[in-house]
Amino acid sequence: MPTPLFIPTAQAAFIAGLTDRQMNRVVDEHLVPEPLFEQQGNSRLFTRLGAAFAKFYFSTEDLLLAGARRQVLDELSARVDRLQVKDQVLMLTLLDSMSWKVERKHVEVDVLPFLQEAFYRAKEVDQADALVTTNPEVMGGVPVFVGTRVPFGIVLGSLAAGVHLGRLQASYPFLTEAHIQAAKVYEAVHPRRGRPRRIADVNPELERRVIRVIKRAASA
Repeated sequence: MPTPLFIPTAQAAFIAGLTDRQMNRVVDEHLVPEPLFEQQGNSRLFTRLGAAFAKFYFSTEDLLLAGARRQVLDELSARVDRLQVKDQVLMLTLLDSMSWKVERKHVEVDVLPFLQEAFYRAKEVDQADALVTTNPEVMGGVPVFVGTRVPFGIVLGSLAAGVHLGRLQASYPFLTEAHIQAAKVYEAVHPRRGRPRRIADVNPELERRVIRVIKRAASA
C-alpha cells in the first residue's frame, strides 16, 4: 500500500514522538507551516514532514524563541516547496535532496537529526502496516496479523495478562518478536474503540482455568 501524503493525528504523534495534545497544538497555534497539515471536518491530518517539524519545535523550546523556531521551519518549508521531489520529502522517503541547515545571526540550526529520528519511527509504522491488516471478510474487520485470522489485540492482551510468548508461539507458530513490535506500533497509531475481545473468544485452549477449592467447616 503506498504511503499517503497526509496521515491521522495518532500516527503523526507516534512518528514525532509527541502526544496527540501536542499535535493538536500544532494546528491550533499554527506551529509549523500550514501546507504541512490540514483540517477535514473534525479530523486533523499531517504530513510526515510536519510531524518531524513538530518534534523540532517542541524539542528546542529551551534553546530557541518561538519566533526563531517558526522562521527556521518556514525557510525549510519554502525550500521543500521548490523541489521536484516535494512529495517524497513530505512523506520522509527522501531526505538528502537539500540542506536542512538554517543560519540565524551566526547560529546554525540543523533540523536533519529530527528528520532522521522521525524517518526511523515512520519505518516502524510501515512495518506495522505490513504485518497487521484489516479485512471486513476476516474476523469481521478486526485487525489481524497478515496471512492469519489471529487478532493482534489477542496477542498483546495475552502478554499483558502474563501469558508467556513461548506459550503463544505454541498456538501461533508464525509469531516473532517483529510481530509483537508491529502489534504495539499498530495499536499506537490505530487507536481502537470499544472493549477488546478476550483471548478465549479466539483460542479457547489458552483460557485461564480457575479451580475453586471448597473447604468444609470443621465439625464442632
